[in-house]
Amino acid sequence: MAKPPTIRDVARLSGVSTATVSRFFTGKTSAIAPETLESVRSAAEELGYTPSEIGRSLRLANSRVVVMLVPDATNLFTADVAASVENALKGIGLSLVLANTAENPEKQDRLLADAQGLRARAIVLQGAMDTPRLREMAERQNNLIFVNRRPAPGIVAPYVGIDNFAAGFAVGRYFIEQGYENCVAIHGPRHYPGSSRRLEGFLAGAGEMRQVLQFECAFTMEAGYQRGSLLLADRSRRYAVFCANDMIAYGVYRAAMEKNMRIPDDLIIFGFDDNRVNEWLAPWLTTVKVPAFDFGPAIAELINEPHAANDHNRNVILPFSLTIRQSA
Repeated sequence: MAKPPTIRDVARLSGVSTATVSRFFTGKTSAIAPETLESVRSAAEELGYTPSEIGRSLRLANSRVVVMLVPDATNLFTADVAASVENALKGIGLSLVLANTAENPEKQDRLLADAQGLRARAIVLQGAMDTPRLREMAERQNNLIFVNRRPAPGIVAPYVGIDNFAAGFAVGRYFIEQGYENCVAIHGPRHYPGSSRRLEGFLAGAGEMRQVLQFECAFTMEAGYQRGSLLLADRSRRYAVFCANDMIAYGVYRAAMEKNMRIPDDLIIFGFDDNRVNEWLAPWLTTVKVPAFDFGPAIAELINEPHAANDHNRNVILPFSLTIRQSA
């Protein structure tokens, strides 16, 4: 396999020094003759040379790259947020590098080290885990932005997301207003603040009038299916299930379909996120709508505006709403 062209190759082909080529690509061209500029441009074009972003980053101590760590790249809502961020960053001349932590603390720390090596302009953590390296970085640098999952106690950094407690509370109140009984919460891991606040809000909204069965699971279709299968082994009750996200709701729905249950006659399902696929594949799902495509502009503003980035306590709270469809 041929090696990519280097700055030395461009200098050799154009007949100038590497310093002249370097000045050409950094825009310092005032002292370079027009014919020399054309020679360097033609040589670079012929060789297919582009300057190294990593090398540029090392010189300038930062880069045009933003690194975004996500907990599950297959999650539809997570993917929509990432797409929103990438689109917004293009508008301010930045590029996005996306990496999947798979909810693995050791992997997150390795990726954080890689982001430091790239001199990333910002590190966006969608679903961060509390780890030693993350705490160390939060103390030493001010380019961390937390998304969806607030930073752990003791870490001060900007946050972009919704009010999870308020959203859960709204669902709980809806359950009460509809007179639902046999209420169930299939919630995410309690040690994540977004999960726990969402559950706490739902329980507060449902109030003491309703006893709520609680099941903890991962934010995946497979986990929702497993929990749903166990719950629906008891067909003597009509359960009203609040799922921590739409992926879990899909799994519960699959379990219900295998038992020939009708929605909502035999089972009530309420999701969370309202990712864009619902309109096409799950138009039956009642859920909490979180504006995935509003995340990008909010995050780009934090990165691009110095006064916003320096406000470490800044919280950008996006609106949510209940999308009422057939399932609840």
